[in-house]
Amino acid sequence: MKKINFRIMTSLVIIAMMSLALGVGATAWFSDTETSTGNTFTAGTLDLQVDGGDSNVVKFTVTNFQPPNQPKATYTLTNIGTVNGYLDLENIVVTDYENGINDPEAEAGDVTPSVGELSSLIACTMFIDYGGDGWYSTGDVKFYDAMTSGLPGNFELDEPLNAGATTYITVIFNWWSTSSDNLAQSDSMVVDIEFELGQQTSQ
Repeated sequence: MKKINFRIMTSLVIIAMMSLALGVGATAWFSDTETSTGNTFTAGTLDLQVDGGDSNVVKFTVTNFQPPNQPKATYTLTNIGTVNGYLDLENIVVTDYENGINDPEAEAGDVTPSVGELSSLIACTMFIDYGGDGWYSTGDVKFYDAMTSGLPGNFELDEPLNAGATTYITVIFNWWSTSSDNLAQSDSMVVDIEFELGQQTSQ
């Protein structure tokens, strides 16, 4: 009986030692740990400024407009953001005002007391003025050259304007003398333009 107990005890000891050896062996392999903590993401910016600011810019306040006047203005457009963008013109609206019909207008055949004719007599030229000198020259890109009344609602210029870059758009209004000029005496027009900077083309 004692021999059996001894054998049982011996077996238990052997099993315990083997279990211990296996446990030690399982944790003895080589290992290494590295980390990736503090991953940070900050959004970029797409920020257009006109003439160095963010407020509305009025370029034209023309009084006593008459043939052959040619008022013009150049818009300075800068992307002060950190993301490259594309420049377009949006929400272009031309509004005519009759301001009453005086004798020369009536004699010229003006019979529309609520509709002015000025925009139909004034030519408009718009171009990307890479030199910023206010005049159309070699290398500039003209995108409109017709009557002001025919201005479309937008121009998808898709003109690249990279982060930190500046470009220029010049607008010229030309009142070439015609036989219909008297139709626009005392009339006025308002031209509204929005400049849009988008991250993608045709945006």
